[in-house]
Amino acid sequence: MELRHLRYFVAVAEELHFARAARRLHIVQPALSMQIKALEEELGTRLLERTRRHVELTEAGRLFLEEARQTLEQAERAARVAKRAGRGELGRIELGYSVNAAYSGVLAGTLKAFRQRAPDIEVRLHELHAFDQREALLEGRIHVGFITAPGLRLPPELAGVRVGAWPLMVALPSDHPLARRERIPAKLLVEEPFVDFTGAKDEQGLPLMQRLGGFSPRIRYRSTNIMAVISLVAAGFGVALVPASIVPLDIGGGVAYRPLTGVTEVMELLVAYRRNEKAPVVRAFLEVLRARP
Repeated sequence: MELRHLRYFVAVAEELHFARAARRLHIVQPALSMQIKALEEELGTRLLERTRRHVELTEAGRLFLEEARQTLEQAERAARVAKRAGRGELGRIELGYSVNAAYSGVLAGTLKAFRQRAPDIEVRLHELHAFDQREALLEGRIHVGFITAPGLRLPPELAGVRVGAWPLMVALPSDHPLARRERIPAKLLVEEPFVDFTGAKDEQGLPLMQRLGGFSPRIRYRSTNIMAVISLVAAGFGVALVPASIVPLDIGGGVAYRPLTGVTEVMELLVAYRRNEKAPVVRAFLEVLRARP
């Protein structure tokens, strides 16, 4: 039994006239009669009582008509779902993000635009550090990652769209002597204990501060949570390098933020994805991303 058999039967059952049903289906009447007969033989029961002038449903035909309509409706629904999924209007997207991406406002703005473009796509969010996102992308655990890290290099398997960049600042206790300065030369941080937030290293494995200031920082604490980092700085446990995007949020009292003298390094926000990604939902997401100002 095929869907066309159901369509043929429904047309005859609704018209109760083979000639009209054939015209409606755009086939010749003898072919329609043969298809209905073949359907009845397959089912082993008569669906229609017909004479030269009259066609009517049997009880089996009446019940079969209800089921046939439901089956055809479900088939049409399945086709619509498949087509919408192929256009990137349905499905699920696994999205990784860093805390700084959330604080920057870029994540919220992109998600809002995407929800307007594809409201029926399920978005699953995963808060992950930049390096964990990179691994999750390579392993296929997430489709897209909002990655923030200074100078982060993506492997050849991944591509990225730059959607934001912020200067790096020094976060230090507000009562720290260096807080009196408007800008802080990197060399004055040589003896300072650091709370490491970025975890960023260059290709030789050197910490970010060593690349920027030419000295190996005294890292006392490490955390991937910016709130924890700011809390430790406020408590006087050390200083930290943080992106300028968090400064207006004032997420921690007792902390001063100062730019570094002579430092051009920035905290980039990349939206990364697999180069060979073929999922329609990802293509739809990237279209929304590239369309944003």
